[in-house]
Amino acid sequence: MLTDRERTLLAPHLALLRAAQRELAVAQRAFDDASRQADSSTMGTDWRDRLLGGLLSVDESRARRYRQARGARKAASEGLAAATARYTKYAERMDGLLEPILTREDPAYRTTLVAVRACAKALHDCEEVRFRLAAALTKPARNPKSDREPETWHEAEFARQRFSELVTDLHSSIPALSRTIDRAARALGAATGASPPALPTLHSTAALGRGHLAAENHLRGLQRELDAAIKELTRWHTRADEARIAVLRAAPDTL
Repeated sequence: MLTDRERTLLAPHLALLRAAQRELAVAQRAFDDASRQADSSTMGTDWRDRLLGGLLSVDESRARRYRQARGARKAASEGLAAATARYTKYAERMDGLLEPILTREDPAYRTTLVAVRACAKALHDCEEVRFRLAAALTKPARNPKSDREPETWHEAEFARQRFSELVTDLHSSIPALSRTIDRAARALGAATGASPPALPTLHSTAALGRGHLAAENHLRGLQRELDAAIKELTRWHTRADEARIAVLRAAPDTL
């Protein structure tokens, strides 16, 4: 529920936003009309009208209509772009004013905010595990002058220990990451009013205890799965943020 003070503060910004909405609607209709006229003006034209803008046309009146329609569409497109920019400026200003109010008062907005944060966390956690995997699986470059020198015991032991620590960590972090992704899917479903999206596949880490080579092959497969999960979670985050913005943009209509 808005307070009287909040309504007073929002009133001038709301008036500007509604004026920009009307201007945008007029500009959109003008552009649609100009586009239809431009499309209809191409009927009966030949390559000289379309490629040369009517230069050397065999029918000057037809070429003139084509040029005029094309110029009108260009002007309408510029007017639509300017109206869109003005509407976006006032809409984003109103978003900033309404967001703390909706966070406090509107359960629907809070639902979208939960989804945005859950998807952001899942994406961040996936990227963090993916980074650790890449660091463990990347072979260090060797100095060409020392290629003939065998790997020292200390280097081998350090690599083995680092790999072992990663495997131990993944036994707990992968199941936890799967649960985080599941929470993000459910939050996104609640925010969009749709069924939760299918979860990205992250295979069990049971195979990691079957020898170094088998474990390394499994980690490379997990690395590919994380790449796919990151792409999917990026889409989820975009959808959640679009739902959040849709609630924000619809809020002025209820004031």
